[in-house]
Amino acid sequence: MRISKTYQFRTITDLPTLGYIFHPIKYLENFYPDFSNWYYDKLVPDILLGNDKVLLMERNHNLIGVSILKDQEEKKLRALRILPQYQKKGLGLYLIDKSLEVLGTDKPHCTVAEEMFHQYSRIFVNRYNFNLTSVEKGLYRKAKLEYFFN
Repeated sequence: MRISKTYQFRTITDLPTLGYIFHPIKYLENFYPDFSNWYYDKLVPDILLGNDKVLLMERNHNLIGVSILKDQEEKKLRALRILPQYQKKGLGLYLIDKSLEVLGTDKPHCTVAEEMFHQYSRIFVNRYNFNLTSVEKGLYRKAKLEYFFN
């Protein structure tokens, strides 16, 4: 996919921006109950140490979306969030494309909560040729499924 020049992407490593972007992605706590603690206790230190990356998608200095990437030996698309006012416009594809470019792989590991499976599975399988490798019940939330790709 050709990425429009009207969207800018940047990785961030500074504490003020990491604090600023937490609010727009806090919604992920609905699917990952310990998300806040993981974000501040695990992710932020790993970003500051250069082990992980946060990729921002912006337009005219307005935040459109956030991608959290594990960029170590294991390449993983940890989280992806397009802000509500920009959803259902295909912008997530731009963010996924750029995330794959930053990770340097076309088959990163990723998981999807059962409530989001239908939203992502068709795109992951048909567009990106991701492979569904396993399904686990109760991994993050009791009696809820988590789908694993690649």
